[in-house]
Amino acid sequence: MDLIPRSWGRPPEAEYHGLFNHGATCYLNSVLQVLFMTEEFREAVNRFTSPNKNSIDHHLKELFEELQQQKAYTYNILNALEVINVNVQQDAAEYFEKILRMTSTNAAQVFHGQLTHRTTCSVCHTETDSEGPFWHLPLDLEESSGNYSV
Repeated sequence: MDLIPRSWGRPPEAEYHGLFNHGATCYLNSVLQVLFMTEEFREAVNRFTSPNKNSIDHHLKELFEELQQQKAYTYNILNALEVINVNVQQDAAEYFEKILRMTSTNAAQVFHGQLTHRTTCSVCHTETDSEGPFWHLPLDLEESSGNYSV
């Protein structure tokens, strides 16, 4: 059975490699795998050059190269993010934003958007708009048997 869709442009013998879990780091592993599978982000990280070998972009670039060959360790990413206790579960969205704040502007821009928040006064019905940047957009979907489209 072919687990990799041919429409992805990868040869059928291609394999995906995962990340070692260093305790309760599945929250971080899932974020790193999303970043790796986002081609625009991966390419932006690969294009970034810096003499600083401790930059998160450098560590991500190394990790992405390793993931194409074998199962990878995330020690350098854990250190860059200052994760001290790998046995404590953390919030994936928080670490997603933390990584994007530390990456180069071109890489972070892949996930960047502008959100308008509208507030309507319940008395005079005046509408006030405020705008702000976002990197992730949480959506609450009610439990239903229907399909959703965003």
